[in-house]
Amino acid sequence: MSPASFTTKALSVLTAFALASSALVAAAPAQALANARNATGSSATSDAMVRLQIGQTACSATMITSSWALTARHCIPESGNAGAAVGSSTLSPLQPVAQAIIHPTADLALVQLPNQINASTVDLYGAHVQPGERGQASGWGGYSALGQQVVQAADVQVQRRVTNVPSPDRGAVMLEGTVANGRLMPGDSGGPLYINGQLAGVLSMSTADEHNASQAGTVGWYIPVAEHADWIARHTGKPIPPIVSAPAPLVDATAHPTFIPAPQLHAPTSSDNVWAVSSF
Repeated sequence: MSPASFTTKALSVLTAFALASSALVAAAPAQALANARNATGSSATSDAMVRLQIGQTACSATMITSSWALTARHCIPESGNAGAAVGSSTLSPLQPVAQAIIHPTADLALVQLPNQINASTVDLYGAHVQPGERGQASGWGGYSALGQQVVQAADVQVQRRVTNVPSPDRGAVMLEGTVANGRLMPGDSGGPLYINGQLAGVLSMSTADEHNASQAGTVGWYIPVAEHADWIARHTGKPIPPIVSAPAPLVDATAHPTFIPAPQLHAPTSSDNVWAVSSF
């Protein structure tokens, strides 16, 4: 099915995220997770993955109800043809997108499919994420198996909750996490940070380093879902229990710069598919 035109409910002016500096780059359309592992078959989390194609923009998203997916605001242009493939590989058919609702301040957006789908959905993480917690990142399109793009996964450890990250939106509040067994790439924009199989964050940015390309994607910045649960519930009707605990202390990332680690990559085993690099 070809992508269909859709409408954007403009709750604020949509600002396109662009190159921020030699150290940071907003996640923009391109290939996705590199040197990661095949996430197919990893239960409901891979089945709930969404590959968004809106005009020339390709991003990741997560089904949180049978008709609503959560992604990054910068993935949504003001207009264009849009389609969504739900599931863990591009064998999933592309279906139209009815509308997108963008967050008034945060890099979040909700995408609605015109019909309810018969696929897995994920719940929101029921607590504010704290430094030291470990989770999993997922994204689309960095590699292909047997000619088909498949969802990729990497490991993330949250380091801190930050603001004033050198980027186009210095006021953004984000979770900063280091990535192992893979590297984040621009096509992972809007993709999930899962903790205990629940959606804890939405990818807004990842590192790029023009002087050391191997460090690209070794840090990701995620919009904390728990801090926007009321907005999500209001627009989707998803029942969300009260979020427990309190947000972690907020660190000024300009005064206390991010440590960008060397890549810690996944070493393929005999049980892995053999992947070839591809791009959207």
